[in-house]
Amino acid sequence: MKKKLLTFLLTLALWFVFAGRVNIQVFLLGTIICSFISLMFADHVFRLVQKKYGTKEFFLKIYYIFLVISAFIYDVFLSAVRVSRHAFEIKPSFSPRVVSIKTSLENINSPAILANFITLTQGTLAMDFDLLNKNYLIHWIDVHSDDEAEVKKALISKHENLIAKIFD
Repeated sequence: MKKKLLTFLLTLALWFVFAGRVNIQVFLLGTIICSFISLMFADHVFRLVQKKYGTKEFFLKIYYIFLVISAFIYDVFLSAVRVSRHAFEIKPSFSPRVVSIKTSLENINSPAILANFITLTQGTLAMDFDLLNKNYLIHWIDVHSDDEAEVKKALISKHENLIAKIFD
């Protein structure tokens, strides 16, 4: 029963996100559809999750996904403020450069996800990724240092650590 209720609540929350609004019609239709989904698939979903990860590891990965998304939203907000500040300066003080940063991610999907996190923040653009050397070439609008370790810390270190925890 708990599995079905959890599946129902998760699918209903996802339904509201995709619907984009909450009103009585969306709620009723979502309740009907999510009820059928939870009744038909709850046991299968949890069996697959337990087969691959185990329940504890699955919820831990969900927690890390939440942390990655929260850190990303925070970075997008900060980068928007920084780029806006540079846009309205009378004498711009930014220093755009192309930097090369080495990553330590091992999973094949991890570098692509990290590149998306880099590219989606304002003021950065992931231009290339070298698979052999695991190097990103990133155009960054405001580089504060020439030291690769400082640039990596400022730009990708927290996302890299969280993504590694999700995919390893």
